[in-house]
Amino acid sequence: MDSEVDEVVRVILRMLRNSPEFVEKAASQTLGIMVENVTPARATTALLDCGVKSRHVQVQKCAAELLLSLLEKIGVTELAGTAGAGRLAHTAGTLALDRHKDTRHYGQEMVKMLLNHQEGKMLLELTVRTHDL
Repeated sequence: MDSEVDEVVRVILRMLRNSPEFVEKAASQTLGIMVENVTPARATTALLDCGVKSRHVQVQKCAAELLLSLLEKIGVTELAGTAGAGRLAHTAGTLALDRHKDTRHYGQEMVKMLLNHQEGKMLLELTVRTHDL
């Protein structure tokens, strides 16, 4: 499944756009199951590439929620040792300032988790402007 993650995420996130609520719920649940069953690095990369960059509010919200669950799953200390740690920290800072309240909430929760660990705090200081922190 790891080799197909990018395409699966792209297709499922596309289903979130202008869909009925029950389709949005099913797509979100499907992505949650996928995130649980692939490597965290692949899931993070796919969500950062396809979800967070989207202009659609529902897609961004779903991606932010899943990134938060991934961060909770792998932990900040594990994250600090990965290659995409800076990118995720920067994205968390960006999401924390999002105009949509749900997306902003998930971003703020990620920032709080990062700030509670020395490695995460250093990542945020390196990737997010001081003014935004």
